[in-house]
Amino acid sequence: MNQTTRAMPRRGPFAAAGLAGALMLLGACASTPPAPDSALDAARTAISNAERADASHYAGAELGEARQKLALADDAVRADSMVLAEQLAQNSRVQAELASARTATAKAAEVNKEMELGADALTEEMQRAGEPQ
Repeated sequence: MNQTTRAMPRRGPFAAAGLAGALMLLGACASTPPAPDSALDAARTAISNAERADASHYAGAELGEARQKLALADDAVRADSMVLAEQLAQNSRVQAELASARTATAKAAEVNKEMELGADALTEEMQRAGEPQ
């Protein structure tokens, strides 16, 4: 043996302990992540906002899908599938926001239609007032 080999201490027990510690640390990191409370709350808030805007009347399909995805997210939390729960909660929020946007668009279209009818009626009235009777 050469002098370099003799100078190195035995590492068997220390290496095994270090490896065991590293594996325990990795195991702790790989544990179930916490429930996605903020994503679930955001989805619930978006659904509530859409309901207050009367989305069930104007965008019922999107609102229904948002509710369904939120229920699936809650199920995923109970099943300790936190990553899936967060994805479903985010999808639920997006669907609820889409329902709100479609509701706003439909309401604006109704207001526009009413304004056009009012303008047409006003134009007719002005034409009648300008004509001799």
